[in-house]
Amino acid sequence: MTRSLSVFLLALLPASLAAQRTDPMRLQSWSPAPPLSSDAVVPAAASLRRDHRLEGLVAGGLVLGAVGAWVGAQACHNQPQPIGAGSGQSCTGDAVVVGLAGVAVGSVVGYLLGRLTPKRSPAF
Repeated sequence: MTRSLSVFLLALLPASLAAQRTDPMRLQSWSPAPPLSSDAVVPAAASLRRDHRLEGLVAGGLVLGAVGAWVGAQACHNQPQPIGAGSGQSCTGDAVVVGLAGVAVGSVVGYLLGRLTPKRSPAF
């Protein structure tokens, strides 16, 4: 059984090797640049679209980050105090966590709103 399988595979070997040959003319005519069709016109203004992404990202992150830090600090200060003596709690960690969540949400919202707002081109 294995001998007949070996003979069959050896009979297919020359056909497999011939399939791996490439035409030399095909290799010489190859170029790394893809061919561009003449009917695909891309306007220059679309490729250089200017908008307020970066400004929205920064402004949204700063505003909602500050609001988040304030909300986190106020929520921590308004909780009932523990009964144990000397068990004072710092609210800095809570304010930072809620502030960072505000920065993340504000940055995403600001980025998306900034993409929707195009910049005006300066009039000379």
